[in-house]
Amino acid sequence: MLSADSQAYVFLSTVYAGFIIGFFYDCCRILRKMVRAGIVITGILDLLFWSLMGMLSFLVIFYVNDGDVRLYTIAGFVIGWILYVLTLSPFVLKSLTWIYKTLAGAIQWLVNAILWPFRMLWKAVSRLFVRLKKIFTPWLSKIKRKIKSIIKKTAKNQTE
Repeated sequence: MLSADSQAYVFLSTVYAGFIIGFFYDCCRILRKMVRAGIVITGILDLLFWSLMGMLSFLVIFYVNDGDVRLYTIAGFVIGWILYVLTLSPFVLKSLTWIYKTLAGAIQWLVNAILWPFRMLWKAVSRLFVRLKKIFTPWLSKIKRKIKSIIKKTAKNQTE
């Protein structure tokens, strides 16, 4: 049987692990919002989340309490998660959302800055092609008419 000090250490460790599980759950929630997850991706993310949290819970119980699962260890995980959800979760969600929006805006600005020369080059090349088309269209129509007349003449000569 563990002493009261050891039980308090185990309980507080599992409460801390419950906080960590809550944080990872918020990260998973933000990730689902970012990718606009459907049913399949949500299922995959949930499976991955619960697998990782199961391993984390196992490791915490194994290293802190030598693998003994007691009621107060399970209560510690639950209480830790509830405390996290009631205290830190709103701030973490706002912070993670702000970080996501800031990074997305910075990446979008960087991509636009990198692609700007290529867009300008494309505009210049397309304007050049429009001008060349205007110049060569009369010539091409004359050439087409000549070819058609030659084809008509050869077809007429072959039928005679």
